[in-house]
Amino acid sequence: MPVVNREVVLPVPRERAWELITEPSELEGWLADEVEFEPEEDAPLRVAWDSGEEREGVVEEVADGERIVFRWGDSRVEWILEDHPAGTRFLVTEHRYAADTITWGPRLMALSGASMLCPA
Repeated sequence: MPVVNREVVLPVPRERAWELITEPSELEGWLADEVEFEPEEDAPLRVAWDSGEEREGVVEEVADGERIVFRWGDSRVEWILEDHPAGTRFLVTEHRYAADTITWGPRLMALSGASMLCPA
């Protein structure tokens, strides 16, 4: 099973970073074109891109302000926020159970850009 690990330091406090990774309107700025998401255990999630690609899944675990784990498609994804001297570190770990097309590098670059638009 391939594992993908990526991280980026966001120049924002953890509270703002949490908003960037949990509010659908913020997720639509960096993750996908359309997002249905609630940071609650057992909540369904759906992301879609203008290309027609779509993913559906379910939120498995939430530690408010710290961690979200969800399954989508054939993957299990964990998002972690950690304090960092320059802001907040955002770590992504994805366990892929099948071939996948999402690339986290460009998504995290977009998140970093989004965090700079409205830092607090």
